[in-house]
Amino acid sequence: MAIDQFPMFRMATLLARQLSSPIASRIKAYAMTHPRMRTAVVCRAGRMFRGAELRFKLWAMRLPPPPRAAPLSDNDAVQVGSDIIGEIIIFTLGAGIVIFEVNRQAEKLEIKMLEERSEWVALLVALQELKHELELQQQEMDRLQDELRRISQRQPSSPPTPPSASPTEPAGTLTEVTRKSRC
Repeated sequence: MAIDQFPMFRMATLLARQLSSPIASRIKAYAMTHPRMRTAVVCRAGRMFRGAELRFKLWAMRLPPPPRAAPLSDNDAVQVGSDIIGEIIIFTLGAGIVIFEVNRQAEKLEIKMLEERSEWVALLVALQELKHELELQQQEMDRLQDELRRISQRQPSSPPTPPSASPTEPAGTLTEVTRKSRC
């Protein structure tokens, strides 16, 4: 397998997983220790996820949802919220790489199609030029044939012999020239 054919998508996905896990862990640790991030984002995300999870499970079992779910403690909400944030980060990086790779492949395909289309257009232009050249040459040939017909219609079939030439002497000899010059 050639190096340029190596599946870069798989390599990038593996790299994203390896890099996003420590990044997600650091963000989770920051979210758990920072008071504003803890209450405003992480707890709220954890409680929202827990409520959605509970409603989905009850819906899947075809049970009516309770009017109000049991509240989640702050520590449990922070833990669930930080896990969700970490998963969102990992998913976002993976999805970004997939989107990047798909766009790259689409752009590559589009460039290839444009090159093929430009080759076809160049061939069509060359064909049109050749057709035009052929038409011009055909017109020139028709004109020359008409001219040749006109010339052949004006001339008699056998050329006349001059009256002063003798049958033994060819026309235009020295004696004929001297006779004409005396006159």
